[in-house]
Amino acid sequence: MSCCSGGYCQFKFPEGPPLVDNAVASLNANYQFLPYGTLLQAGETVRIWMQSGKAKVVLLEEKIPLKITDTGPKPLDEQNIEEFPWQLIAMDSGFSYEDLMDWKNHPLYSPDETAVLLRFNHPIEVKPTLKMILLNWLYKLRNL
Repeated sequence: MSCCSGGYCQFKFPEGPPLVDNAVASLNANYQFLPYGTLLQAGETVRIWMQSGKAKVVLLEEKIPLKITDTGPKPLDEQNIEEFPWQLIAMDSGFSYEDLMDWKNHPLYSPDETAVLLRFNHPIEVKPTLKMILLNWLYKLRNL
């Protein structure tokens, strides 16, 4: 897979969980706006990726179908009408806030496609303490 038309930044993703359809702006992204939907389902373990080739395994916590209105994207089901952090969603997805809120007038807008909002849950990463590092080092010394 090449991330650019020049072909100078070619990379391949290793085998693993499925990748989300579009790149995210940061591996710490909590949301992603996908204007053309996705086949991924809530509860799946997926990988988010950046255009640099870095990827991270996360849990797809929620998949929210959206309707695109003149005032911006809104959830299809009226029960889930809570206010979403659209500025954070735009930043995580790599869109400008203005493009996201005015998606209906964007040149790439397709009225035949249902846009979705993905919400990710990042697994807890245990950072090694000094004690853990020291014990690991002593274990390696003992087994030399």
